[in-house]
Amino acid sequence: MKKNVMLGAITSSLILFAGCSSNNLDSTNSNKQKNNKQLLSVVESAELPTMDISKAVDVVSFSAISQTMEGLYEFNDDSIPQAALAKEVVEPTNNGLTYTISLKEDGKWSNGEPVTAHDFVYSWQRTVNPVTSSEYAYLFSGIVNADAITKGEKKPEELGVKALDDYTIEISLEKPIPYLNSLLAKPTFYPQNKKAVEEFGDNYATSSENLVYNGAFKLDQWDGTNTTWNYIKNDQYREKKHVSLDEINVTVVKENGTSLNMYQADEVDIIPVKGEFAQQQKDNADFIVREYPSSYYIQYNFKNKLASNKNLRKAIGYSINSKEIADTILGDGSKEINGFVATGILNPKTGKDFAEESGKLTEFNQEKAQEYWKKAKLELGNTPLNFTLLASDTDSAKKLAEYVQGQLESTLDGLKINVSAIPFSNRLDKMSNGDFEIVLAGWSATFADPVDFLQLANVDASMNFGKWNNEEYGKIMNDVTNTYAADSDKRWESMIEAHKLMMEELPYQPLYQSSEAFLVKPKVKGLVYRALGSPYYKNVTVE
Repeated sequence: MKKNVMLGAITSSLILFAGCSSNNLDSTNSNKQKNNKQLLSVVESAELPTMDISKAVDVVSFSAISQTMEGLYEFNDDSIPQAALAKEVVEPTNNGLTYTISLKEDGKWSNGEPVTAHDFVYSWQRTVNPVTSSEYAYLFSGIVNADAITKGEKKPEELGVKALDDYTIEISLEKPIPYLNSLLAKPTFYPQNKKAVEEFGDNYATSSENLVYNGAFKLDQWDGTNTTWNYIKNDQYREKKHVSLDEINVTVVKENGTSLNMYQADEVDIIPVKGEFAQQQKDNADFIVREYPSSYYIQYNFKNKLASNKNLRKAIGYSINSKEIADTILGDGSKEINGFVATGILNPKTGKDFAEESGKLTEFNQEKAQEYWKKAKLELGNTPLNFTLLASDTDSAKKLAEYVQGQLESTLDGLKINVSAIPFSNRLDKMSNGDFEIVLAGWSATFADPVDFLQLANVDASMNFGKWNNEEYGKIMNDVTNTYAADSDKRWESMIEAHKLMMEELPYQPLYQSSEAFLVKPKVKGLVYRALGSPYYKNVTVE
């Protein structure tokens, strides 16, 4: 019977599942089984860019960090934060401005040192320090002095977090943050071992050797660039007796057909499936679809003359058939999207879906596309009408890029799209450096609030790689995060207003709402596909 996992009622986070083994796994599996060891082999669709908690921004890195590190909180099966290293999930005091969190005292690093409150303070200070150049430093906004520190106006040591003693953390806020407990379960807020960071220096977290771990597993056999790595059971983990798996073998396989062949040959236990392969496997009892709030889109670089032309962006928007992409190009359970913010994020007060309340903000209409294209050509004059579309080199990303290329060139007469498909980590680097014209990218919610999507378009947001700058949008978002921080009704209304303005100006062109499809062997037990966070292999057993 096909399993279909619906998780859109909360929100979701970045999540792909780690990779598979190589073709010699048959003998490896046999040896493991003879030794009564638990081995899992999984396929990852892209390389692992980094293990640096302060610098990770992608699904692959967060998945790896989630296996090997542990924070204050983690997500339960329903994507609700629950205690991990913290003794309990706490509610704020001082009108929502103070969180005091006590830690369990049995946490250990793989070097034998205890995990203390000082490790969290150090980690957070390192992330907001401008020298670190963390693209996720903005997530600390709202903690006392965080914004001033990231701007270089105050020292990292002035961040509003301190260790009251070795096992007690106090967080001081400038304004209430309704979703803070969800943030604290995110790897960006995990601890870091100061001794290891200083010892390894520039090489810190660039390989499995140059890092220490406090989670259920340790990373092994990763040199920073290779396409295979392992997770091995961490004998220093505080709850090691509850961890069944001894080893997880990960291999990057970018071709869907190759990974499917490996799965059918019983060489791997979990693979992602996309496109026609997902469609072919829908009746397979091993087939699982995970639906969650995640948008895939075109991002424009506003330094490019074509991209900065609003009529051209509108012409492209009307040329995109989101339903066709979801149903025909992908076929993995992904859905048509009607705005930048995906469905599945609910108003905690009314239970209404944010995307549905925003209304239908996208439309496929080729006549309107050509109408705006004519206006754009008049405004652009003799400007060469061509883009280079940057994409990852996975099968699904390349097929989507080819679809976008064909759709735009056939609808918008004279427009030329060149596709540049490069490795995932290289694509991330180029985006971060603003080295693109237009790029295919995606965003999965990391906490249960629409601002997680909307803040990407703020002019000063590190993730605003295209440098869109709209004064009215900035004002609305300032009201969302500051003026109405404690007024849930006005805050929600302002976020809808911001969403509509974004879709009028189109700094991003939504393509579809992502889902993920997997084949999972029946022998794999305890693997949960939550709406938030990566899967925790520490809960998995293999029968």
